[in-house]
Amino acid sequence: MKQFDCISIEYFREDELLFWKIKDTGVPNYCLKGLQEFQEFCDWVKIYFSHPDKPLKFIVSGSEHQGIYNMGGDLPFFLDCIIANNKEQLKTYAHLCVDAIYSMYTSFGLPIITIALVEGNAYGGGFECALAHDFIIAQEHAQFCLPENKFNLFPGMGAHSLLTRKVGTTIADKLIRSGKIYQTRYLQSLGLIEKVTEKEKSIHTLHQFIKKGIEQFNFEYHHIQCKKMINPLSKKELLAITNLWVEACMNIKAFDLRKMEILAKAQSRKAAIIS
Repeated sequence: MKQFDCISIEYFREDELLFWKIKDTGVPNYCLKGLQEFQEFCDWVKIYFSHPDKPLKFIVSGSEHQGIYNMGGDLPFFLDCIIANNKEQLKTYAHLCVDAIYSMYTSFGLPIITIALVEGNAYGGGFECALAHDFIIAQEHAQFCLPENKFNLFPGMGAHSLLTRKVGTTIADKLIRSGKIYQTRYLQSLGLIEKVTEKEKSIHTLHQFIKKGIEQFNFEYHHIQCKKMINPLSKKELLAITNLWVEACMNIKAFDLRKMEILAKAQSRKAAIIS
């Protein structure tokens, strides 16, 4: 089994399940190195599980960070790019995010079902990552937020496309505009979260869900494909929106940059406290 610096992987052959997690190696966000490695991971998954002796029906994402699924974009990196007016570097980062989101949304190019196991808070790009999966299983006390408008930006890596398709324009607009922290049960009521689990029972809930999913796989997989065919999401759409996000980043003023800096420090402190 291949080893990665930023990602840990476990393959459970009897459950036809690949479980990947973001390693606890620092601030739990999407750094440039991690995104570059994720491309390598996606390529490996497609090749390794293309062989019939490597059965696979489910890919599950998670995190090794205690209490955090993912804090989203690399805000210090954003700040550096914006202050230096380094538009191309920011665009490179944004396109890598879209590559990652689209790989998850399209099930890594394999006939499988994807599941996000959210055992902690998912903010910004972390929330977008979870939304790119076919199903979300979340701990009861996990929190979700799209905080970008707090510093006069919008979530640029899939939130508009994914939320609009999952819950419709009105609710998507509310979730993106509010900047509020949402609880698991509320998002379950909207249909965004499939299963809610207690903290100590996350893995048990996951395996029970997969056990049922194996029995109903022919239905579940093709049902998901039908929904995606009816309202298709193209990579071109995601790239166009993230390019618009890059342009928006270059237009924010010093006051908004200061708020971004405050949020970046707050996220780092929270990650340190939870760890």
